[in-house]
Amino acid sequence: MKSKTEELYIAQTENRNLKDTITALRETLEKQKIENEESVQETLVTANDEIVQLKATVEALRDELERTKIKYEDKIQEIERTYISEENQLKEMIKVLRDKLNEYEKK
Repeated sequence: MKSKTEELYIAQTENRNLKDTITALRETLEKQKIENEESVQETLVTANDEIVQLKATVEALRDELERTKIKYEDKIQEIERTYISEENQLKEMIKVLRDKLNEYEKK
């Protein structure tokens, strides 16, 4: 049979071991918590960088699309001006030819 002193010593040793285990577990949990927070922060920074890059890409594509649209609208207007000019020239030519035909028929 163990004496009260031995039992007290065993209980105190077990108590100390349990406290040490609790402290070690708390430290491990705290370390994991910090690592998780750092990981989340790194992920957020990476995501924000990617968002900034994507926004810049979208803006560049919009600008390019707008320039292309303006280019084609200018080309369409140029084609329309050419068409109108050719149409007017042809109308004038038809008028001149009709006038000549009328003059020829009068003779």
